[in-house]
Amino acid sequence: MLQQNHVALRDATLAPSKSLVLTRLALSLSLAAITLPALAGRPMLNDDATIVDHCQLESWVERQAGANTFWAVPACQAFGVEWGIGLAKTPGGEPQLYAFAAKTELKTLESNGFGITAQLAYQFAADARQEGDWLFNLAYTRSLADDAVLIHTNLGHLKRDSATNDWVAGVAAQFAVRENHWVFAELYREQAGRPLYQLGYLAELIPERLQLDVSYSNSLGRSGRADLFTAGLVFYFNAF
Repeated sequence: MLQQNHVALRDATLAPSKSLVLTRLALSLSLAAITLPALAGRPMLNDDATIVDHCQLESWVERQAGANTFWAVPACQAFGVEWGIGLAKTPGGEPQLYAFAAKTELKTLESNGFGITAQLAYQFAADARQEGDWLFNLAYTRSLADDAVLIHTNLGHLKRDSATNDWVAGVAAQFAVRENHWVFAELYREQAGRPLYQLGYLAELIPERLQLDVSYSNSLGRSGRADLFTAGLVFYFNAF
């Protein structure tokens, strides 16, 4: 059976976004004037179909157009549900961002098999209105070649507070380059127009304890100011 604490399948529950940190779960997507990202599992835009075994604390920095956003997202699993909260320190003049998410397994992922999860997430800015966006997302992960290749597909619905609601969808592929070292490539769509692409690398620096990840994303066919870079660490622990 595939181990859920495997570096390739660790899940951060919330994805980063300047307007909504709802999956992977995952991202400040002013990339193409996008108001918010899907809640995928970081560092990917697409979520994977796993939940954490115990607890984790993820922190990362996003850099876009010369501005940095810092995120801290703790998450723990209780009663078969992964519960996550998030807090972002945004560039000067922008409000803080907050996020909440819950995710559960519908089918547990096994080696050379598949898994399915469902997630509900909410993100809002700490301004006078304190209203935000909701995301419901289904994730499907297929394990191939004894977990050397993982394919993730996502399908969900995004309910925006101040913009048009939309469907979200994406596909990602992870490849093991050596033990506990992975590269990934993905496409993600959360509104009409050009989809997003992302390339990244993640590695387990201390087995079952500390993970490093870096990524680059943009809209297809765009470059320059829309470039988004992220770098983060994930610390895994047992709080109970």
